[in-house]
Amino acid sequence: MKIAADKRIRKNHSLEHATVNILEQRYGRPLRIGGLAYSNGFSISGPDLPSPYEVLDAAREGHYRMARGETYLAVHPRCGTSMAAASFLFSLVFILVLIFFNHISLLNIILAFLAANLLAKPFGKILQKFFTTYPDVRDMDVLDIYGKPTAFGFPFEIMVNPNRTYFIRTTAGGRGSWFFLS
Repeated sequence: MKIAADKRIRKNHSLEHATVNILEQRYGRPLRIGGLAYSNGFSISGPDLPSPYEVLDAAREGHYRMARGETYLAVHPRCGTSMAAASFLFSLVFILVLIFFNHISLLNIILAFLAANLLAKPFGKILQKFFTTYPDVRDMDVLDIYGKPTAFGFPFEIMVNPNRTYFIRTTAGGRGSWFFLS
């Protein structure tokens, strides 16, 4: 609910999706990365995360392209919103099956599961488009990127947790400056 109520978080959620979409366009495949949006930026982490320079460049390109009208970049098919929508739909369909059929059977469970999975993707995209993203990022700037410090402080932490995490800091109500892509 917090993301739907805070336009800054929704804009950063859009930039997070745009960044992932740009990176996946560049690499030509889905990447095992995910992110979280905050009011002052967004974080991205995962085992397929490229260098911070590539991530920052993708964030700036996503910002530039969305500000120029490519608002479709704000929606991502593997967003947590879509996964939450699938869970919600499965629960709702399962409850409806119980109400209408008054019993649980393997067939009812399979039908509820199939219906939820068929409806989850379009429902998730609708939720993203109208409630969890806000693609008008013209008043924002992508400022810089920070690496997450090591949690344990020893040199072999990469063997314990190979995921890197970056935080991309943004500002709302930006100066209207445009970043040139390298």
